[in-house]
Amino acid sequence: MNSDIKYLQVIFLGTVIVLFFQENVGLDQVGAQKEIYEPDYSVYHNLTSIVSDLTEIINKYRNFIIASHEFKSKNGHTQFLIRLSNFTRERTKVKILLAYGEHAREFFPIESMFYFLKNLTKGLDKPFEGRPSNTFSSWVVNNFDLYIIAITNPDGRSYIERTKNYCWRGTGAGIDLNRNFDWNYGGIGSSKYRGDEEYRGPKAFSEPETLVFRRLAASVSFDAFLSFHSGIRHIYIPFSDTKSKQQHRLPKNNDDMFKLAKQMSNSSTLRPFKYGLVYQMIDYTADGTSIDYMAGVAEVPFSLAIEMWEHEHHTGRSCFDEFNPKSEHLQDEVALVHPLYVELLSYLFTWKKKKLMTVSSLLRVKKDDRTLNQSDHHDVLYSSHPSSEVMYSASFESLVVCIFFSLVAVVCVVLGARQICQLMRKKRIISLKSLSSTFSLYKSL
Repeated sequence: MNSDIKYLQVIFLGTVIVLFFQENVGLDQVGAQKEIYEPDYSVYHNLTSIVSDLTEIINKYRNFIIASHEFKSKNGHTQFLIRLSNFTRERTKVKILLAYGEHAREFFPIESMFYFLKNLTKGLDKPFEGRPSNTFSSWVVNNFDLYIIAITNPDGRSYIERTKNYCWRGTGAGIDLNRNFDWNYGGIGSSKYRGDEEYRGPKAFSEPETLVFRRLAASVSFDAFLSFHSGIRHIYIPFSDTKSKQQHRLPKNNDDMFKLAKQMSNSSTLRPFKYGLVYQMIDYTADGTSIDYMAGVAEVPFSLAIEMWEHEHHTGRSCFDEFNPKSEHLQDEVALVHPLYVELLSYLFTWKKKKLMTVSSLLRVKKDDRTLNQSDHHDVLYSSHPSSEVMYSASFESLVVCIFFSLVAVVCVVLGARQICQLMRKKRIISLKSLSSTFSLYKSL
């Protein structure tokens, strides 16, 4: 009897130990390593300077940029959602969602975002001077509606700054946000174990950091979504999940996405990007990713992940140098990838013009019409703003409209007067009743 009890106790303890290790397996994969070099925060942005520099840009260009702090991380840090446009109500604009900082250890994409924003906004200071920067800035705000999630994973960045663990990929709780989306969530291309760097979380969209993507996709008919990363120089086209690889599934807009990827890949002749379907380019699958969700569920026509930078000869277990350049080389590297943005915008502008000629494209704008007519606390972000047209001012358009209607009114009065005169010649004797009717007609004109 006693031996049976001891046997059961051993089994119980063994089970507890196994479960413990299952829940914590992988901790060594995200542990701090000896780094070859670390970021110089007088060059790189830390979490504080990300917020302060974005705030400065927004305050300086209030006519073209609005921000929302509605979306926050689990620990309460803002994800800094930005909308950049001239805020006209035109449905012909290209609507793009750009997301940065999903993975905490990838500093480079956020630095690229700042370089892009500063180059774009410097042409808005004096938009009529005709310099190349002014022309580019005017073209962008007049033809594009850019939504930017500036820091998707602020808790993860905060964790890195606090611990100096530059291998940390997930949120503050260790969840990989790029495995938390509701597209084939829970497959073998993710992990159910806490501590694994690909830990997907308890359920799809369990993390507040991923909810911003779902909310935006439900509110705005985006033409394109791009998620920026670093670690290699690849442009990924959906899909990346296990089922899609098994079924050889292709996205609906596969041909156009390949054309866009090809155009962007050649943006830097010194270091061209490789591009293709995710499951064909990497030797593993990834279930529950943002680009798969945007392509497969939200049905955004263009959904891509861009790996912007790589250490070509990386060896060992150090992490910061695998995903980010040295501080002294940072500005040269972000300048090198900047033409990628220009090619992206150029291609999508041409694509949208062609698309608007078809009936299917006109149907897509109905979703925006419904959203813009809703009166809720999202209006300032999702709906139109008083126009700040750079090249064609709203006041000029209003003046033209007023002149047009004034001319129409004058013509109507003249024609009405002529008709009254003709009636008076035909009838020399007019009853009081008919005279009253004539005056009523004249008054209505």
